[in-house]
Amino acid sequence: MGHFCRICGRTRANEKFSGRGHRDHICKDCQRMPREKRDGIERLDELWGFLDQRNISAKNVARLKTLVAHPNPEVQRLATLVLDVALVHPFKCRRWRHLAARHRDLFHRAVAALGPEFFDEVLLDYGDTGGPLWDALDDFQQAPPWTARPCACGSGLPFHDCCMEREDTWADEAASAAD
Repeated sequence: MGHFCRICGRTRANEKFSGRGHRDHICKDCQRMPREKRDGIERLDELWGFLDQRNISAKNVARLKTLVAHPNPEVQRLATLVLDVALVHPFKCRRWRHLAARHRDLFHRAVAALGPEFFDEVLLDYGDTGGPLWDALDDFQQAPPWTARPCACGSGLPFHDCCMEREDTWADEAASAAD
């Protein structure tokens, strides 16, 4: 019977763990990993755990505020997102539906950071196919948030209202000309 390594996520044989590794649940291969990389993996796991919690408590919010200052930029980005979610809706019950209905910009940031595939499971849990969560995901896939930035042509309009259709038609014409 092996042991589970919490860094690489594999079940390894007893021989792959040192004495301290057994206690810490870190295999010998992962112990050789640079400390910064190992710490980044542990912090990301911690942040994903916050999203699964039923309630993101005041102590968790304090911990998130310290993780926002972490040297790893990926940890900083996810910690900032989880902190914003915790400040708006700390309870897991209907968290994503609430954000999709009332805080669309934060929801779009979450979809961009966590990926649309994360929300496939959330949609299955909620079981609704016509609610605000579904609509917000559909909006994100139709016009991602980066298209809301001002257009580079200087018109002052958002990109999706100005030049996005023109560039889409150019891409379609180029694809049809290549065939």
